[in-house]
Amino acid sequence: MKHRTRTVWITLTLFSGAALAGCGTNAAAPSHNSPLHGSGKTLVTFWESHSAANQQGKALAKIVREFNHSHSGITVEVHVTPASAKALAAVQAGDPPVMAMIGHQPQYGYERAHALVNLKSFINGPNGFSSQQRHQIWPAVYQAEFTPSHQQYLFPVDIKVAEFFYNANLWKKSGLSSPPTTWSQLMTDAQQIQSKTGAMGLGARLDHNDWLPLFYSNGGHYYKPGHPGQLDLNSPAMAATIRQVVARDNAPSVKILSYNTSFEDFASGKLGILENTADGYEMVREEVGGKFPVGVFSPPPGSSGHSESLYQGLSFVIFRHASQAQQQAAWSFIKYFDSPHGQSIWSTVGGEPPVSRADVASVEKMAGGQFSANPGPYAGTAVAIRELESGHVIHKILGPNQSEIDTVIQDQIQSVVQHKESVSQALSNMQKQATAYLSGAAVQ
Repeated sequence: MKHRTRTVWITLTLFSGAALAGCGTNAAAPSHNSPLHGSGKTLVTFWESHSAANQQGKALAKIVREFNHSHSGITVEVHVTPASAKALAAVQAGDPPVMAMIGHQPQYGYERAHALVNLKSFINGPNGFSSQQRHQIWPAVYQAEFTPSHQQYLFPVDIKVAEFFYNANLWKKSGLSSPPTTWSQLMTDAQQIQSKTGAMGLGARLDHNDWLPLFYSNGGHYYKPGHPGQLDLNSPAMAATIRQVVARDNAPSVKILSYNTSFEDFASGKLGILENTADGYEMVREEVGGKFPVGVFSPPPGSSGHSESLYQGLSFVIFRHASQAQQQAAWSFIKYFDSPHGQSIWSTVGGEPPVSRADVASVEKMAGGQFSANPGPYAGTAVAIRELESGHVIHKILGPNQSEIDTVIQDQIQSVVQHKESVSQALSNMQKQATAYLSGAAVQ
């Protein structure tokens, strides 16, 4: 089976995922860990999933291009592919890349394969980060990089926090002038958009990105305080959360959207508010194409009096298979990416908030006077920074069986949405079934 691949050269190299898969080819794949032939440079092959066509891909390309230009002894070569999944197969084949950008949950497969470099020696080394610098990284973001045994194979790159986007034209026609301050007001605003304009009020997503931050904003605890191995799902906070999700999902002014089509739905001009994450702001504006202004607001507070934003994203990893020189070169790139200059590009071009609060001033300077405009070109980044600065940010619960636990909780919530169970039945079942999966799960 032959694959046609398109290779784009811009100082770095972008390869399609098809070229990396190597399905059915008889030719031996070139090693990803060989120095550049005859150049004397150290080659760092870097697998990541951001397409060169989207804003994050463009930002990364610019950072890599500038890094390669300023580091004459190193060439970072980017391969665009679903690295979280495909790099593990490359590890098993004995030929992984030097570094990759992967999700938090997939790291457990790599950890079992003893494939990743523990980054503590780099972070604490002479070319690492001081204690003061580490404390400037957003707490929830940095905490998510550690395994339950406090090993650190990950370093943060791609920070996604929850946001709502709104069609400013429909917003104005509906008589709305400020973001909702409670979840009930969000539902009222969605109903008002529908009644005043005929458009669907709110487009929501059906996954744990919804219920987990809402659960925490209602004062919930995933694990019982003081008992990190004991789930605390059968609680008043979860009961309130389920009722809010049920009210939302059954409201005539709300439509549950597929992530793959949600931007198109919003760009049609027939949807008032879209639930999404900060990294989606640039992409949704691109999809809208200037047909209407796109504003942003944070999730409204729960019964605790404050909101909780869910952090999820991708992180850098370095593979043990690489030579010491390549590992050092990969770390040099991570340091460059995390510099104020690198973060300014990542935030202003890519639409992602910076990794550290220390880089906010550099981001604002590069963005200029439009940084605080909402709607505006940097509104998604600016709102995400405010969420991170609030300190009310949680990271995804991580562990080897976490996907199964998340599915149990989501299924029980949907049983109530679909009138198959009562709230009390769902609470009892999710506590019992999730606890069964927790046996042997990693707990942070």
